Amino acid sequence: MNSERLVYIVQTIRGRLVADLPLRRFVYAGLLCLTLAIPAIYAAHLYLPVGRGENVVITIPPGSSVSIISGQLESQGVVRSGEAFALLARVKGLASQLKAGTYDFSPHATLGEVLDKIVEGDVIDQSVRVTIPEGLTLNGMGLLFAQRGLFSQAEFLAAAQTIELPYEHLLSVPLGVYNRLEGYLFPDTYDFLLGVRPEQVIRIMAARFNDLVPPLYAASPLRERFTLHQIVTMASIVEKEAVKPAERPVIAGVFYNRLQRRMRLESCATIQFLLGTPRTLLYADLEIVSPYNTYRNLGLPPGPIANSGLASIVAALNPATTPYLFFVARSDGSHIFSPTYEQHQAAIRQARR
Repeated sequence: MNSERLVYIVQTIRGRLVADLPLRRFVYAGLLCLTLAIPAIYAAHLYLPVGRGENVVITIPPGSSVSIISGQLESQGVVRSGEAFALLARVKGLASQLKAGTYDFSPHATLGEVLDKIVEGDVIDQSVRVTIPEGLTLNGMGLLFAQRGLFSQAEFLAAAQTIELPYEHLLSVPLGVYNRLEGYLFPDTYDFLLGVRPEQVIRIMAARFNDLVPPLYAASPLRERFTLHQIVTMASIVEKEAVKPAERPVIAGVFYNRLQRRMRLESCATIQFLLGTPRTLLYADLEIVSPYNTYRNLGLPPGPIANSGLASIVAALNPATTPYLFFVARSDGSHIFSPTYEQHQAAIRQARR
């Protein structure tokens, strides 16, 4: 169509509008409706689901404002418009109720559904449940955390060496211990978030110990004779020596009896601690030069040889009153207890049979 033809058509329409008032009103009304409808249609479009692609998982950091969250949602394809999300949150009075966490959003979720999900804190569970067995050493804990994909064993051990914790009982840990936190991280079942740092894990476990053990120590008459560190050390030996739960207080009683008589404890568990990897002990192992070798040294070792469970700590605080000074293990893990060395030798022969 040439320009002269277009000008003619425009002039003809203009002439008719001028001449025909009802037609003019109808056209103006139509243009007005169209002017109002276009923004409304566009706004409604912004509130519709994205409608394509796979679910999107995003993590909203703590302290994020509605502006930061809305930008994050738009940039990662959860909503069509971050501005529309922020406006809806403000209009509904929910801008201050958006919760941090990790969310899984469907591409078919409307803007309102996305907002409701974040307000309700409907996060996905990205935690890792870790059960730490009683009697595990820090080395063993580090290996377990590495196997569960949280962090490396080296990272955990390094953090245990350098971390500062606000507990008075740690101030009395002597300098000769292999690791000042050995024995002070409570074995239990914990849920840790993916991405957790070893320092955070240590603080959680140390806080659990602090909640449970110092109150028990404060209520025990043994606090007049032994420090908490000595009790925790004794508990760790009981933990590693006992297999049958009922024998824990008796084993503790045997070791306290030996301490009172200035006899060496001669605990095989302390030698295993020195070896690191459990194996059958050799007579040469009993000659290892170390303050942890209770076959060579009197008294308790410098520190715990494991992280004890509550039952062993209770046994160390409440030892059985017993005449026994010796015990030897049977094949089923139970022990034969003896008050004299001669009876102990007979018990060894019986256990071997």
